[in-house]
Amino acid sequence: MTHRALNRLLAIALFIAVELLYLRTMAPTLSFWDCGEFIATAYTLGVPHPPGAPLFLLLGRVFSMIPFFSDIGARVNLISTLASSATVMLTYLITLRFIVMYRKSDPESWSPGDRVSACGSALVAALALAFSDSFWFNAVETEVYALSSFFTAMVVWLMLRWHEDYPNPGHERWLMLMMYMVGLSIGVHLLSLLAVFAAAMIYYFRKYEVTPKSFAMLVAASSGLFVLIYQVIIKGLPVLFQFASWWGFLLLLAVLAYGVWYTHKERFAMVNTLLVSLFLIIIGYTSYGMIYVRAQAGPPINENNPSTPEAFFSYLNREQYGDMPLWPRRWSPEPLHQYFYQQYKSDLDYFVSYQLNRMYLRYFGWQFIGREHDMEGAGVDWSVLWGLPFFAGFAGAVAHFRRQWKMGLVVTALFILTGAALVIYLNQTEPQPRERDYSYAGSFFAFALWIGIGIEALWGWLKERTKAANGKSQTALAVVLITASLLLVNGRMLQANYRVHDRSGNYVPWDWAWNMLQSCEKDAILFTNGDNDTFPLWYLQEVERIRTDVRVVNLSLANTGWYLLQLKNSSPRGAKPVAFSSADGELSSITYIPIDSVDVGISAGNAGLLLERNAVRYGISLPSRPADSLKWVLKPGFSYDGQGYLRPQDIAVYEIVANNFPDRPIYFALTVDPESMIGLQRHLRLDGLAYKLVPLESTDPMSFIDSAGLYRLLNEVYRFRNLNNPEVALEETSRKLCGNYTPLFVRLALELALEPGGTIRIDGRDGSLRSAVRGELAVEVLDAAAKVLPPDRYPMNPELAASVVSLYSRLGSKKKADPYIDYLENLAAGSSYRSDPKLFFVLAGAYRDAGRPSEAEKIIESLARELQEPRIKEAFEQKKEP
Repeated sequence: MTHRALNRLLAIALFIAVELLYLRTMAPTLSFWDCGEFIATAYTLGVPHPPGAPLFLLLGRVFSMIPFFSDIGARVNLISTLASSATVMLTYLITLRFIVMYRKSDPESWSPGDRVSACGSALVAALALAFSDSFWFNAVETEVYALSSFFTAMVVWLMLRWHEDYPNPGHERWLMLMMYMVGLSIGVHLLSLLAVFAAAMIYYFRKYEVTPKSFAMLVAASSGLFVLIYQVIIKGLPVLFQFASWWGFLLLLAVLAYGVWYTHKERFAMVNTLLVSLFLIIIGYTSYGMIYVRAQAGPPINENNPSTPEAFFSYLNREQYGDMPLWPRRWSPEPLHQYFYQQYKSDLDYFVSYQLNRMYLRYFGWQFIGREHDMEGAGVDWSVLWGLPFFAGFAGAVAHFRRQWKMGLVVTALFILTGAALVIYLNQTEPQPRERDYSYAGSFFAFALWIGIGIEALWGWLKERTKAANGKSQTALAVVLITASLLLVNGRMLQANYRVHDRSGNYVPWDWAWNMLQSCEKDAILFTNGDNDTFPLWYLQEVERIRTDVRVVNLSLANTGWYLLQLKNSSPRGAKPVAFSSADGELSSITYIPIDSVDVGISAGNAGLLLERNAVRYGISLPSRPADSLKWVLKPGFSYDGQGYLRPQDIAVYEIVANNFPDRPIYFALTVDPESMIGLQRHLRLDGLAYKLVPLESTDPMSFIDSAGLYRLLNEVYRFRNLNNPEVALEETSRKLCGNYTPLFVRLALELALEPGGTIRIDGRDGSLRSAVRGELAVEVLDAAAKVLPPDRYPMNPELAASVVSLYSRLGSKKKADPYIDYLENLAAGSSYRSDPKLFFVLAGAYRDAGRPSEAEKIIESLARELQEPRIKEAFEQKKEP
């Protein structure tokens, strides 16, 4: 078999094998963060957050129409699996090409040992990328980073093909195709643009002799190419469009077309290649026309509404996010950021300690050294991967420079520009809302190339040391080395990361959105906080057409005028517009308003009467008598220099409440910060994953619950698919949000247990009412919580676990409290009296409630002795129930 045939066969086999792995571990529906937004906007051809990803959305729309899976989200997820598998295949081809280049021999003349070592090393490199933490994470969900990585790898591979073809006739086609890929990548993510520097270096090293003057020209030319693409095309064309509309853009294309024709006719090869390349970049970039055209149509998701040239320019330039300077590093005036900035001695200390070390080198360590655990803030753990991928890659970098420093410099440029240099550009603030490892996939791809080169270099070193002169011994040595590398490097990475990245069976985002929407009554207005309580809801409403009557109001977006205008003037999927008293002009220019706390009130209509009827129907008590008006203290949501301010979102909340209550049910999602509730906390009733605004005042903020309604939601309406299935792995975000469910069960049980001998009426599955003893129902609720959300699988607050123990004990089911006592004991085993005295105090209380006083007394005595605080015993006795 020829080298070319073998190479193609291995590449195709690798693609298929990795694709099968990713399909096996792919999310069966949407995932959290931006995934729901991207699927929804792809399915409806809507407009996502700036700067958009139009090519990705167009691909998503095509895939959503092909019935690969019944779930639309899974269909769009398929893009990421295919793009990632293709990137892995390209990694194999690129690594092998580098090996061919520095061996400087015809692959057809290689011995079997040479072939096994080269192809096997490239295979190790590709699988190291495939099994790495961040790359795998991107590969099994709908996000732009998988496709962006594909374009990065494609640009490098096309340039190497050009390098191989030059100076044969027609070699320019590879350059032109590469430029077209750059243009297309703009419609996915701008990270792929950083590969043009590596591409420029490949071009330079192939055509020019390296001198200080020519290298300076390379730096200037590559920088100029980047500026041409980023500043002139990406940012400049919208300016042209803003001032000259479509006619100016069409005129530019006509001029370029004429230039291509003229230079071709006159045989100006270099100029023709440049003009064709420029033309192809612009053609690829025209996918952004979809954003402008669809914004004109006013789809339900139309972020920033870039339907005018001015708004489109603002959208592409991400103006709503503001500017991030390269210096100073501690630039943000936000109080939270200023608090963290003070922990560093200088801007340089902040850059090195936080931005470089924590926000890049730590992520790099996750890929090739080992990740401590799968939770946020995880460190680097050498015991996970034993550092083998890292050492192989480091050896590969050294070997690459020794054997062909020019191509080593190419990979180094790609590695640094998509890694450390990106850290400088992003200038991230502390804290970040989530881990940002996915941003550096290009850097991890570059290092994976060196892993393969490192394995090949090790083969050469072993061949020399073992004096393997004949073909059979060389082949045997190569087979042993490649097999060992596949097992120790790739096998270990697969073993370490498979469980963490297996999202098959994870329906938490879908169920979370369902449960939140079903918490609301018809035509409700639901205030949400951020990505994870908004985008999944958009997915269900736009893709599944579930509860489209509910108007979701994202409080982060409520700080923008365009969003408030859409709430006021649009009726997506037939939902009612949100009433505002402010005129459109006032909403479009909404800003901060200085204010002190002020008493406000609005009419409650017949909402109080409905509350009383509901209480009578179900036999529940109200914390106070409903009023005919809703009165509260409107509090500033933000303070600066001693002055309180209403943020635009606070003004929006007040406007919406004042103009829509009580005609429409109004809810705050469970995830909304109380500071964003403008002082309404005492007027909220817990209705599952949302608080409903009601015209009565509770003694404590957000303490009122509708026991009958909450029981119906938890036991008959909500979905908890696979939460108690130990075979299904849940990533950290899913586990965190599932942590909101257990408190709902416990809160309901606490309310029912206040009168354990009393009765309550609840809705049956057939719609009829049935009476139940409150104490028995409380035990049933706790049993359901333990079944759906096992305490050993879903961490909870120790006080919450102790509450369950206390409830079970009071209701005569002490044995059922054992799993929660075990949970507290496991927490205590990993702690100490001094590090967490409260935990041991809670555990002692749980022992006492469960009828184990001797164990409780032993802990309290040890705690008092260890802390030298004898009053602990007195405090514990005072806490004893009467």
